[in-house]
Amino acid sequence: MIGFDPELPYNGLPLLPPANIEVETRAILKRTVESRAALAELKRCIQQIPNPKLLLDSLILQEAKSSSEIENIVTTQDELFRAASSAETIIDPATKEVLRYREALWQAFEQLKENKPFSTRLFESIYQTIKQTSAGIRKTPGTKIATLQGDTIYTPP
Repeated sequence: MIGFDPELPYNGLPLLPPANIEVETRAILKRTVESRAALAELKRCIQQIPNPKLLLDSLILQEAKSSSEIENIVTTQDELFRAASSAETIIDPATKEVLRYREALWQAFEQLKENKPFSTRLFESIYQTIKQTSAGIRKTPGTKIATLQGDTIYTPP
């Protein structure tokens, strides 16, 4: 990106949705129809499984593991499934956080099933579950992604 300044939030990012750009193009609408059909087929297949929650839970664990790795929170599949399927009390911190991530995803899923909207409160609740805190949205700027040496790589909005 030309002129990218890692210390500068936004970096000239345009507001969403983009102005003067057709979002609902014919190609996108065609793909939407294909996606809807694929999801309907997946739903039909899942209904044939004796315990569909088991499949969903394993997918959510995979997502939690992958997303946590972005933040350098790394665990193994073995550690995750062992901790998730037993009453072990000694679990390493990374695995605990990934399991909390899974719990937060399930909580959000249940909220959305009840037709509750995406909201700041929902996102705060997800964060609080993952981090085991009562903190809300930060009031002061200062978040940044940096190297171990402290050099800023990116400053989020």
